[in-house]
Amino acid sequence: MKKKIFKTVFVAALTLMLFGCVIKQEIYFNKDFSGRYKYTFDFTEYISYMGGGEEETDDSLMMKNEDFEEYLSYVKKELKNISGISDIKIFNDADNGTVYFSYNFANVDALNAAMKFSSLMALEPVENAPYFNAKKKSLTYIRHATPKEETEESEEGGEDTDYMNDFFRWEFVLEFEADVKKFDVQKDTMLTISNNNKTFVENGNIFNVAEKESKWVFKTK
Repeated sequence: MKKKIFKTVFVAALTLMLFGCVIKQEIYFNKDFSGRYKYTFDFTEYISYMGGGEEETDDSLMMKNEDFEEYLSYVKKELKNISGISDIKIFNDADNGTVYFSYNFANVDALNAAMKFSSLMALEPVENAPYFNAKKKSLTYIRHATPKEETEESEEGGEDTDYMNDFFRWEFVLEFEADVKKFDVQKDTMLTISNNNKTFVENGNIFNVAEKESKWVFKTK
């Protein structure tokens, strides 16, 4: 199944690089650093474009609900085994461009364990997944850099695959219930801070973001 989904994405990306998939993580922290997490695949823009013409759409270029079933079943099973994770919700409407899963977490340890299963369709835990450290009213977010791997195509001077950077866009949202009195966030990606310094939104493409070492520190009131 995984080969099938990536083959679909590969063909679709070649067809249209400017209308891709947004990978979105949203984390809301209560004052005690419990909260709510949501991981979304949003390719409504692509679906809209592909269905907007008069000609019949090539079915091989479209995402389908069945493409995500195995991955979502795996995620749900793993999340149920994590202490402190509750209210798991799975939504699969790939036919219309939206897939997500969400859950409540009781503390940062539970969140860290669960985030290992937020990935591009991998049926195994993410190695070196991002994580949080909480101490009293301080929260630190760590995301270790993942260097870009050299491919056979690039070594041999083959076709450039940078179009994948355009296809997979990234949105990462951190929101706090408590007031954030002090923060230190890197600004080497596009970052928007709003809601009286309580909402932090990072945008970019998923591969470029992954290549950057990040350490964000928040101190709440």
